Amino acid sequence: MAIVKDNIFTTGVSGTIGKKMTLSIRKGKTIVGVKRGPNSLPPTEEQLAVQNRFTDAATFAKNAIQDPVLKAAYQKAAKGGQSAFNAAFRDAALPPVIRLIDTSAYKGQTGDSITINAHDVLPPVGVKVTILSQAGVELESGDALPDDHKRYWKYSVTAANAALTGTVIRVEATDVPGNKGSQEITIS
Repeated sequence: MAIVKDNIFTTGVSGTIGKKMTLSIRKGKTIVGVKRGPNSLPPTEEQLAVQNRFTDAATFAKNAIQDPVLKAAYQKAAKGGQSAFNAAFRDAALPPVIRLIDTSAYKGQTGDSITINAHDVLPPVGVKVTILSQAGVELESGDALPDDHKRYWKYSVTAANAALTGTVIRVEATDVPGNKGSQEITIS
């Protein structure tokens, strides 16, 4: 292994040249080494799972950019120098994130509301709310409705709950590729 100094052709370059030499960058320095051979160890279960998720995300992204409506949505969501494919891949690779479950308007009465902020590359396609008693018994479950921008979702309570302390609010958001992200809070 050798460190390259003051060579305008290789500074900042990484990759394999021919079948013999590999250039890599470590701590800002370009290093030249012998090309690494194939890995002789079989992949672990975790590595196979990562490879499968990568393949699934790439397949989704390829299909998504074939649909003009989805491609336009992903292009709009792309950041910086990203393409619609990059944004679709990221959407397929990562589940939606629940940023907020606001229960301040939930007093245990029918008609009360729970506000949710769920985020992903594209707005989630659905948000489901489940309310469980302190004992873990499902009191109710249903879909929250989005605001005009699908940034916030509101769930209207349909069943009274006299014992609020210990009540669990479980929220699950589903994105365009079908990934699910969930979070729950316990009311104290």
